[in-house]
Amino acid sequence: MIGVIADDFTGATDVAVAFRRAGLRCLIAFGTPAADRAAAPHDVLIVALKSRTTPRAQAVNDSLGALTWLTAQGAGQIYFKFCSTFDSTPDGNIGPVLDALAGQLDAPTVLLTPSSPEHGRTQYLGTLFVGEQPLSETPMRHHPLTPMTDSRLVRVLQRQTTRPVALVPHPAVRRGADEIRRRAARRGRGYLLVDAIDTDDLNEIGRAVADHPLVAGAAGLAGGIAAAVADSLAGATGSRPAVDDTDPVGDAPAAVLTGSCSARTLEQIAAHRSAGRPTYRLDALADHDPAALARTALAWYDTQPSAPAPLFHSSLPPEELRAVQDALGVQESAALLEDALGRIAVGLVERGVRRIVAAGGETSGAIVTALGITGGEIGPEAATGVPWIYGPGSHPRTHEPFALLLKSGNFGEPDLFLRATPAPTGDPTGDPE
Repeated sequence: MIGVIADDFTGATDVAVAFRRAGLRCLIAFGTPAADRAAAPHDVLIVALKSRTTPRAQAVNDSLGALTWLTAQGAGQIYFKFCSTFDSTPDGNIGPVLDALAGQLDAPTVLLTPSSPEHGRTQYLGTLFVGEQPLSETPMRHHPLTPMTDSRLVRVLQRQTTRPVALVPHPAVRRGADEIRRRAARRGRGYLLVDAIDTDDLNEIGRAVADHPLVAGAAGLAGGIAAAVADSLAGATGSRPAVDDTDPVGDAPAAVLTGSCSARTLEQIAAHRSAGRPTYRLDALADHDPAALARTALAWYDTQPSAPAPLFHSSLPPEELRAVQDALGVQESAALLEDALGRIAVGLVERGVRRIVAAGGETSGAIVTALGITGGEIGPEAATGVPWIYGPGSHPRTHEPFALLLKSGNFGEPDLFLRATPAPTGDPTGDPE
């Protein structure tokens, strides 16, 4: 069994997809469960944390707590999932968490890569690209919490750890799993960032790390490991594993909540609005009280037709976002709006909503926490890397089937919100944009 420690909620669902595509049964827990809680039958068990942007000591402690629970459940390999954009400042948490996990597992050389080609992220000669651009030349350099201003990952990671960091360059990866293993064996304790530009590269890395106690990366490398596991199971049983795509929720009231300010999420909001769906913007400058913001938003919801799925957002383009952050502070404005969106989610569930789409890692974490949902089963994808999470009787308040779609800010096509929620019937009323 593979145990995954993910540093945010949307990253946890992204990595779950990579394993599920190979036919592996995946369960997700939001936060580390109690020590006496046992997991249902599964092949991959994922603990979703909110450790990407928490203080370093808390990120380390939370990750070690997840490790203890996963190993008690029988995990034979631990996968530390971080974002395919590496999302880490010099004071970031990737290095410290890796150090703690490697020390606890007595792991010598740890291989890692953020490469996720299906999302346009690749690592070549140690530089992280988004499409054809180095990461530091993309909008990620302006991320409000984790701006990436350096695309050279050996340099970025070395600032966060005292362990040596080195590179397995692409020509070596092309020579296959055996060459990758040899390079890992020659290193002492430390980290090897491995180049990967396509699925073939990731599959070779996956085979190379099949017996490693600790591996790290984005969803791309998880897919390579999943392919190696599926091949092994097929060799042992004569057939590849498969999963059930049954949706226990069916046609139910839905809503979209987003705090992501990524360019793709802004496109998705625009598509939702252009289709005539009800759209509500939370204005932190108008009211600094999250409870009041939520009450006003829910009062607006109560005036809407029952059929269209409404969208609530605090997402803003860069110049408007800076104005809010200048007035309220970066952390303060983010916390206020996440609190408000969590309260709105609770109010929506009390009004009968059973299917929620959330955009943004921090937003998703706030919503899941506010609703008290502790986990679920990974279902099929609504978009690449964006799966439904559900299970019969999974909602703690209603004990009815409940579905969540937790979307990383940059994921999904522009029409994702429209496809993931019921089509509207009739004309929506009111739009306070």
